[in-house]
Amino acid sequence: MYIRTVAFDVRPEGKDIFYKKIAKDVASMKEFEGCLATEAWLSETKKSVTFQLVSKWQEKKHFQAWLKRPEHLQKHRDAHRAEKEGQEKPSIVLSKTSQEFSLITE
Repeated sequence: MYIRTVAFDVRPEGKDIFYKKIAKDVASMKEFEGCLATEAWLSETKKSVTFQLVSKWQEKKHFQAWLKRPEHLQKHRDAHRAEKEGQEKPSIVLSKTSQEFSLITE
């Protein structure tokens, strides 16, 4: 089993936008081959909102396939193009931290 966590610290004014993004990602993962479970959690302070996403997969290759889905890659291409053209929107994400784990079996 492969477990992937990612935490996004987001500006408070971006909470609603990012909430929708995370909800869409969770729904997408639940339908994707090899995903065993996924959850998202929320924590708020006055200065930031943290979204913690945890997903469990049969194998790492399943998670990597989810990352490589066409709509995800296109969003990154669009953001990169906007940055190159000087049309990049200010990011609502303050930081991103991810970790990966493998299940210890006895």
